[in-house]
Amino acid sequence: MNTRTTLVTCCVVAALAAMSVAACADSLWTERARPLVADRRAAKVGDILTILVVERSAASHQASHDTDKKLDAGGGPGVGMLSFFPSLSLQTERATSGKGSTAQSTQFVDQLSGTITGVTPEGLLRVEATRQVKLNRDELKLTVTGTVRPDDVSPENTVVSTQIANCQIAWTGQGPIPDKQRPGLISALLSLLW
Repeated sequence: MNTRTTLVTCCVVAALAAMSVAACADSLWTERARPLVADRRAAKVGDILTILVVERSAASHQASHDTDKKLDAGGGPGVGMLSFFPSLSLQTERATSGKGSTAQSTQFVDQLSGTITGVTPEGLLRVEATRQVKLNRDELKLTVTGTVRPDDVSPENTVVSTQIANCQIAWTGQGPIPDKQRPGLISALLSLLW
């Protein structure tokens, strides 16, 4: 084997060794690598999912009543010892009627992210999401809690509020604007009287 061939062989072996060392250091499959075909839906405690709050309700009620009562009584003049009684007659009539109706419509649409706080033995996911917004001196807080079936979590990792069992949605506020929406003392007293 000549010197030139030996030199080329040594260079090729050194290059291959350097490439293999670099390839090992920059492997694609680390502990934090995402699998290419795995399902990315939330399924365990601590996973994050997005809750789409879509609540619409409408209710109406109508009632009416009519009553009509009459009473007629009569009598003739007294006879014998009771002749001093004049003719007696009594007639009363009472009628009432009333109608009432109520209608209520509510719509609430929002979106917020929350976490899975627990998994039941049956595999259901307990979810909780809270968003707090502070604007000037007003503070608004939206909280959603409930239980979700894993099948109801979409491939986009979202769930609609109508698919949450035991869903509790609370929208509360504190600050000058919510305080102004409360009735004053005189209005509250008047509403008790009327």
